[in-house]
Amino acid sequence: MSFLRRRDMDNWRRVSGGWQLEEDSATSLDTDKSDRSRRTFSAGPTPGVDDVLTFLLLTIVISGGEYKSDCVKWWNKTVGLVKYLGLHKEPSMSGQSQGSAEGHEEHRRVFWLAYTVDRHLALSHNRPLDILDAECEVFSPLPEHMWQAFDTLNVEALKHRTYGPPMTISGTGFFEYFLPMMAILGDIIDFRLRRYHPRLVSNDDASLEVIKANIVHCEGSICELSDTQNLSGSPSGTSLPESTAKMVVAYAVYIIKVLYVLLYGNWDAITMLEDDGDWITSSRFAECSSSSIAAAQAISDILKVDPELSFMPYLFGIYLFHGSFVLLLFAERMSRIGPNPSVEEACEVIIRAHEVAIVTLSTEFQKTFRKAFRSILYNARRPEMSETELQTLRKEVLSTYRWTMGHRGLCL
Repeated sequence: MSFLRRRDMDNWRRVSGGWQLEEDSATSLDTDKSDRSRRTFSAGPTPGVDDVLTFLLLTIVISGGEYKSDCVKWWNKTVGLVKYLGLHKEPSMSGQSQGSAEGHEEHRRVFWLAYTVDRHLALSHNRPLDILDAECEVFSPLPEHMWQAFDTLNVEALKHRTYGPPMTISGTGFFEYFLPMMAILGDIIDFRLRRYHPRLVSNDDASLEVIKANIVHCEGSICELSDTQNLSGSPSGTSLPESTAKMVVAYAVYIIKVLYVLLYGNWDAITMLEDDGDWITSSRFAECSSSSIAAAQAISDILKVDPELSFMPYLFGIYLFHGSFVLLLFAERMSRIGPNPSVEEACEVIIRAHEVAIVTLSTEFQKTFRKAFRSILYNARRPEMSETELQTLRKEVLSTYRWTMGHRGLCL
């Protein structure tokens, strides 16, 4: 962090004759403190792509810990630097050497990592996107096997590229499986924010159908990847590590089901559980609930190939949560409408996943959520709590994760 302070543009200010480093902490960078406060440098910091990566990694790691809100500071620095360096704009490819082409590809990959994290954090913190699709003028990243063999590629072949994120899952590389799903997540976030706008209210069924079609297409590409994996090869003809391919497919299937839940569901758990009206009886609720049951089945597959949920521990929590709380609604209502074996089984799988996630990357919210989920499921099987006690328990837990427009969620 001491090294980073001198590279962070936010820690410098312009003064007459040059730049000065702001003193915003008691950390001693030099031996002579009296000199330090008065020294003027002819030039300020010259940030580069490594600084963007540093801020990104700090954002991701802090977002997965106990002090989640602290990641916002680092994320704001990331976005500011991405746009300051122009990583969201594609440079000219004419006359590029192999070395400059490699540098540009590295910049693209850093940009798409930032783009992906933006969608993830927007869901985690219930906020609009900071990196808009309308301002992204960047070629899609190369497949992982091509990036690893970049030195042997023909520069001319690299010019035949498409703009924007891929919408098809094509391999086990991060950009090949996670980026397409995050691109769809961004569309869902934009769609829901437009729906809740106080003046520009929109219930655009056409947009919903476009998003659904993209999810269906992406889901189909997972099946193709799974079939290819069973044949021990990738679409490019290169061999895929079997264990990695199985994990990618399992996690992708689950997150796709969660995207359906997010598209059709109610994101605020408290409002959803108290809603006995239009949403519960709508076709959207039917889509949401069937996707939640399917998501629980996908969790079973994940636990078979990744028993410790260690494949993406800093990212997985928010998707586990959004795949869970429709089942919490079912569990709560079983005490009134009777048992449902398929729902009970799905709830047990979700509870088990939360228990494993607590071991891998513990947060207080997950501990409390799992405990409440277990209590509500027990009560559904043998009612002991009154309706009032049940509601108090549920509100106590979910109030720590308030999810309404105008309230900030907690990053899991």
